[in-house]
Amino acid sequence: MNPFTRIIRTNQLKTNAVLAIYFALFLCIGLLGDIVRINAQSFAGALGALLSFQIFPLITCIMALCAIAIILYSIGNFKQIMLSGDTYKELTTQSAQTQKEKEIVQILDELLYQSQTSFRPRLYLLDAPYLNAFASGWNQNNALIALTSALVGTLDRDEIKAVMAHELSHIRHGDIQLTLVVGILANIMTLALNFMVMAFFGGNRNDGAKTARSILMILSFILPLLTLFLQMFLSRSREYMADSGAAYLMNNNRPMIAALQKISGSYEKYNFADVDTNPTRRAAYIFGFGEILSTHPSIENRIRALMHK
Repeated sequence: MNPFTRIIRTNQLKTNAVLAIYFALFLCIGLLGDIVRINAQSFAGALGALLSFQIFPLITCIMALCAIAIILYSIGNFKQIMLSGDTYKELTTQSAQTQKEKEIVQILDELLYQSQTSFRPRLYLLDAPYLNAFASGWNQNNALIALTSALVGTLDRDEIKAVMAHELSHIRHGDIQLTLVVGILANIMTLALNFMVMAFFGGNRNDGAKTARSILMILSFILPLLTLFLQMFLSRSREYMADSGAAYLMNNNRPMIAALQKISGSYEKYNFADVDTNPTRRAAYIFGFGEILSTHPSIENRIRALMHK
């Protein structure tokens, strides 16, 4: 097995493990809500009855249907979701007007040829004052790469190429699907959990229902931290892999290092933390808005890893 295939397989195993954890949490929250709903006397007895469908798990099924509907909607409209909040332009050979726009299209052509990539992601330029970039999509056939105007205006050609190689690596590694699904599931679970805690707060309950309600309240504090941990577990390793992919495609680690230094320096000089009005794409950016509890590894660690490439 060649190294690239091994990386993809390892990444897919991590993805499947995290999705399985999310599915288990999703099921757990729904069943706990159902136990409170039926005001169960016995926690274990009600759980068994719900799992065996002796009692119909109404809340669990509603949550599952909502999740499926939202995921399907997001798959069909991910471009509008990820690009909303800023003025943007799709760059093609026909639409590129300025010399810089034409250069960006040419860079993508070069990367696709050098990497022998069989698909072509759509390329977008966001009108934004901060230096960043991201890749998104459901699969390789409908993937996109977006660069901010500030990044394009600040980095030199090799640095822009390194950033685009990083984002192309995310697509080639199969990262974009995970970013889309995990973000959606995490938001649905948090909303459902908060709703149930408020809806079922107070009132006289039997022992089984009280136990389920207590677990729901505990989960309302733990779930955000667990979600962050799972996203960090995946995102940090994926950023290292995409950095490595950029260095490999460039056959040089210096442009990626220089790009990261310029991007990081810009965020240290200016406070861009609250500029982006679209929270759904923050986890997909090449650089995290905040280092503390960020899903991204620190710039220092990323550069240190690149220095060994």
